[in-house]
Amino acid sequence: MVPAEPEPLPARATSSSWLLFQEGNRLFAERRLGEALASFKKAAESRDALFEEASRAIEAAMKAKEAKKAQGSVSALVWLLAERDIIAGDRDRIKRKAAGSFVAELSLLRERSPSDPLRGLIDATLLVAEEAGLSRIGDTLDSLKNEAVRLRGYPEAEFRMGEVYLAEGEARLAELQILRAYNMREALYEAADGIEMLDALAGIYRSQGKMKDYEQKLLEIAQRSELFSDRDEHYRSAMERTLARQGFDKFMALYRVGQVWPARTYARLGAFYLDAGRRVSVIYLAAASNSILTRLIEAIKADEPGYAYSGLLDLSARILADEELARYASEEGLWGDLTLLGEALAATGERESAREIWAVVSGLRGIAPWSARAAEALRRAPGAKLPYVALSAISS
Repeated sequence: MVPAEPEPLPARATSSSWLLFQEGNRLFAERRLGEALASFKKAAESRDALFEEASRAIEAAMKAKEAKKAQGSVSALVWLLAERDIIAGDRDRIKRKAAGSFVAELSLLRERSPSDPLRGLIDATLLVAEEAGLSRIGDTLDSLKNEAVRLRGYPEAEFRMGEVYLAEGEARLAELQILRAYNMREALYEAADGIEMLDALAGIYRSQGKMKDYEQKLLEIAQRSELFSDRDEHYRSAMERTLARQGFDKFMALYRVGQVWPARTYARLGAFYLDAGRRVSVIYLAAASNSILTRLIEAIKADEPGYAYSGLLDLSARILADEELARYASEEGLWGDLTLLGEALAATGERESAREIWAVVSGLRGIAPWSARAAEALRRAPGAKLPYVALSAISS
């Protein structure tokens, strides 16, 4: 007799849904919005069906008579169920060949085309392990089942549906869809994608004039950063004191905001609070400026290892002399952040620190309109009202 071909291992957990998701991305880029929406919906449905089947397989295995003896252990139940289909000698050979790798054990057992419920348990465990990692499962059946349920959601696809609605001008539908995606964030492949969702919601709320909601979403993003975590309150206070009392150059000499990704959020919050006349605008605009400048300093040091910060004027000249650095500074809004930081300092009575910044920015070329606004700020009488709304100067 010719031995039967072993059934192939299941495809990666998200293979079919991932392909549909990528198709949706392509269609969205081509502005074929209706087709993109349909593709994203199919991706979510495909993933839901796949992990629903995995959940049923796990539940079936947990109902097997061997489950009680396994005492909640995935590996114990696998090997107890294997006794139904595989002789002891072959089981021992599989264990030796796997060399302690549970995934390898599952794969080798699966090659023997076992019967259910073992086959379903193996397939489900491999699917969940590949998507979530064994560390989230441990060796407990309850954790395995919970992970299979969690992974039924496809927040990336749900979020993209929201972006389609937004592109179609359906802001309310987009808001509801993105909120749905965010509520599934525990299933994200990259946890940082949750920040993108919050940012999208902030943009929707700003466009609708829901400024309290806008503020709240920006704060949720900022609070995920190292600088604005609860534990760094004293550090932030020290930064602000240095900036106010000793000026911007001393502030930059002593402190570095290493994370770049929150810089735009810091700037938006700073502008929002500046418009509201709140002192907290200073630390947010200071963090935004410092973060971008820190990244630029690192770029300079990559070519000049001995470079050390010697003042905003010198650093600005170096930035503007390099086309790539100048473009990065402009795209990240550095000159606007610095100008508004001066406004925030002046509003809190720290006009000398503000003038230190404005004096540099006003003399720079090629950064319109900020050089002109900094020059105007230098001429403005103390306490005079801002001639423009700060938030309108910061991209949404």
